[in-house]
Amino acid sequence: MRMIRTVLAAFAAVVLSLGLGASTLAPAGAADKPKRILEEKNPKDFQVDFNAFKLKGKVYQPLVDGTVEPYVEGVVKLQKKTCGTCKWKTVKKVKTNENGAYTTKIFTPRQGRWKWRVKVPASDGYATTKGATWTTLFDRN
Repeated sequence: MRMIRTVLAAFAAVVLSLGLGASTLAPAGAADKPKRILEEKNPKDFQVDFNAFKLKGKVYQPLVDGTVEPYVEGVVKLQKKTCGTCKWKTVKKVKTNENGAYTTKIFTPRQGRWKWRVKVPASDGYATTKGATWTTLFDRN
């Protein structure tokens, strides 16, 4: 038993002295997974009411051969935060259609501003993908 501990301690000392950290020895993780591709349209171009905008976009999955395919029947989360230091909160889950497209509404608060974004959770060998951040505020001018 002492011999095994001695060998393991010596191996650990060699690894640390060479500057190899745990990250070198760890298996491949989420950093190696490809991200999905988000094509979003500016919601300011799709105002549906004085305080509501339509958020439209498409989600694609890159394939190994360099082509892309739509993210069919996938979940897209609409997230919101009310301040710069606040955490993102999921307010709605939207499914994509057979073309990978989704649509949903985002609203403007009566006071202050809200930040919105779309997040596609990790699944099927793809990493989590986050879209652009949109800010809505009620302009009284």
